[in-house]
Amino acid sequence: MGKNIMALMLQEYEQFTKSERKIVDYVLEHPAETQYISITDLSAVCEVAVSTISVFCRKLKLGGFNDFKLELARAALLNDSQRQEDAEAGEIQSGDSLPAVMGKVLHTVQDAAGRAYHMLAESAVDRAVSLLVEARQVVCLGQGNHSIVSLAAWAQFSTNSGKFKTIQDSHLQTVILSTLMPEDAVLYFTYTGATHEVMEAAEVIRERGAKLILVTRYLNSPASAYADTVLLCGPNEQPMRFGSTAALIAQLYVVEVLLSEFKRREPAQSEKCRQSVGKALAQKVL
Repeated sequence: MGKNIMALMLQEYEQFTKSERKIVDYVLEHPAETQYISITDLSAVCEVAVSTISVFCRKLKLGGFNDFKLELARAALLNDSQRQEDAEAGEIQSGDSLPAVMGKVLHTVQDAAGRAYHMLAESAVDRAVSLLVEARQVVCLGQGNHSIVSLAAWAQFSTNSGKFKTIQDSHLQTVILSTLMPEDAVLYFTYTGATHEVMEAAEVIRERGAKLILVTRYLNSPASAYADTVLLCGPNEQPMRFGSTAALIAQLYVVEVLLSEFKRREPAQSEKCRQSVGKALAQKVL
């Protein structure tokens, strides 16, 4: 399953030059017009050189500007198809039958995982796993519903390494953050990346010189400025939907990706830890 060009541009936005970001900004605002524009006209409206556009296309692993426009057309078709699926799924209504409710929930779950895949940048995952592997200890944190994800992350990683920790109480979170060392890392789950709790945590993490891996919906959230890498995921939540299941599923997908890559890079350590955990847990089975 290939990622569409719009998702790729958003994922790699921070990696582009200032001139290349002008191209992305224009394309995101005018996706339909860009499908029919010439490379010289695009260079004029974006006030960049034609060569900059060519380099930009190569960074996206495309053969040239024509390939870029073809990918934009393909993304438009995918978006039209997605809008049709969304219309068919829709919100659960009081008059829906039980089969309809089950089908709509299934669609929401599948859509959440699919969107998380398209939003997640390989470079960000690579950086995050490198930080997890190199860290002396990793603290998994989150607030509200996202504390559930941090607990699940710790539970999964703890069967592969003893250096993962978590804490649910907000005061004790501050205690553990205030004792971090530069060789430590924090895996923090948040939807907005713009709460008082995450900002306070980010500031303490920076003061201590530790690394911050941020899992959030918004690349340019306030907390992202403090992060060593940002893992994007999550649906577009309506204002009155607080901590939706779709958002949690998206973050759990990210956890599974990180865990799988961590195990791939540290097979001996992971296997040794799993064997030890498995032996201990076997004693609890009747």
